[in-house]
Amino acid sequence: MLPHVQVTGEPAALSALRATRLVAAIRARSAAEALGAAKAIAHGGIKLIEITFTVPDAVRVMESMANEPDVVMGAGTVLTAEEARQALAAGARFIIAPNLTREVAEAALAANVFYCPGAYTTNEILAARALGAQVVKVYPVGVAGGPQYIRVIREPLPDVPLLAAGGTSLENMLPFLLAGCVGVGLGGALCDPALVAAGNWSELTTRARAFTQRLAQAQTSGMLAKAGA
Repeated sequence: MLPHVQVTGEPAALSALRATRLVAAIRARSAAEALGAAKAIAHGGIKLIEITFTVPDAVRVMESMANEPDVVMGAGTVLTAEEARQALAAGARFIIAPNLTREVAEAALAANVFYCPGAYTTNEILAARALGAQVVKVYPVGVAGGPQYIRVIREPLPDVPLLAAGGTSLENMLPFLLAGCVGVGLGGALCDPALVAAGNWSELTTRARAFTQRLAQAQTSGMLAKAGA
């Protein structure tokens, strides 16, 4: 039996996720590229910025983004407790991973930042919750079946906050939210590797705005509220 980790209160970054619904995952070949991409996407209105540990010198990028106004910076692809500690020291306000690791969960929860591990099945989702994960990343959700898979998962687990990631896009962002996800993690559909490599920051800003504007329209129209999303 997995031991449960007690969580006190809701981290501020989790409240920000509930309000803004989008997380941008930053992947790049260099720290300079990652920093440029992160700033460009934040300029487009996406406030939760996930700097992944696949970025060279990722901690330096985290330290820079932690000081950006109106940005909630977190760390992604956090695989070890040491990476979690480095990210937290750099100012990370949330921890995202493709997998579930008890030591990473403990480090995040001890710092009162939200921990969002990856999971694929109901068993994995419940194991993540048992270790204190406030949000569980369903990954890779595109391979799993997209929004319909989320609907099926939520039938037995209606109260588990889920983040869709791995196969999300501008076209399916709203279907994922309507299916019941608390948020959507955006990868290559937003932080396109070719645009990042070319330093095309204006296009990244434009893409980010397309996501935030479509979300704002859905919120203003009442579409999400009517669906209970």
